Amino acid sequence: MEEKTPSIHVRGGFSESIGMSPCNRNIQVDDLDNRTRILLSNELFRIFEFFFEHDVCRYVGFHVGSLSPANEFCKSIISNVFNERNTLPSGYSYTWRTVFEKINEVITGAAYNEVLDIIWYCCDWIVKNYEDNAKAVYTIINTVLEQEFVGYRFVQGKIIAVTNKIEIDEIEQACAAPFKGCQSHLEKAVTFLSDRDKKDYKNCIKESISAVESVCQIITESDTATLGTALKKLKEHGLQIHPALESAFGKLYGYTSDEGGIRHCEGLFVSNVSFEEAKFMLVSCSAFVNYLISEYGKEI
Repeated sequence: MEEKTPSIHVRGGFSESIGMSPCNRNIQVDDLDNRTRILLSNELFRIFEFFFEHDVCRYVGFHVGSLSPANEFCKSIISNVFNERNTLPSGYSYTWRTVFEKINEVITGAAYNEVLDIIWYCCDWIVKNYEDNAKAVYTIINTVLEQEFVGYRFVQGKIIAVTNKIEIDEIEQACAAPFKGCQSHLEKAVTFLSDRDKKDYKNCIKESISAVESVCQIITESDTATLGTALKKLKEHGLQIHPALESAFGKLYGYTSDEGGIRHCEGLFVSNVSFEEAKFMLVSCSAFVNYLISEYGKEI
């Protein structure tokens, strides 16, 4: 019998369960398959439809005499992403469905990095210009990325290379810590990690370890204590940390502070830091921040 070429791909369906017509299960890092591109395009279309057609959420930029949110978005993406002039005569407005055709061309045909660029821009615009749970758009896109084994996720409004949900949860929980200093350091670390064009992984690590130091300073009630000093004082403030864990983070701090390390005299030493190294430090420091805050909460 002649073998037929698969015409559909249903993830988790019967064909996949018996090993026939399986969907892609390899981590997508340097490219996106056609199925993923279509799913991303479909979800983005639904997001636009929800916000621009129904307009059920409050548009932050609304003022009397302003153009519709959809038209404002179209003007923004035409100028800032497609780098084209806004040429419509006064009194005329763009339709988002027409502009979406240009967006779809990028999603279905451009390099993976440009696909993620335009996805980020669209979602970022929605979140910044709408209220009432607009951040749910990140979850919608992340669901597709996770389902299709794409090695990138939205974390704190940035797309970064994180493939493990546990890692994402640790970072986001730490970024929501009740201490502004810690939040600020981790948000900067995420920003440094997410920018693959202007690689600054050194500062990602610097900000990650500074977040831990900031929490330790709060717990030990010492604004000037270094992490190395603060770790040793935690017990005095009711935190019983296992000696091995204390030693491990003491050594990580030493690694970031030595002569050729991350935090030492900016510009005087060259530090070759890989993305993997920076991500490890961000996730590890986020997890340690969460641990410290949890333990600290038991004592107050």
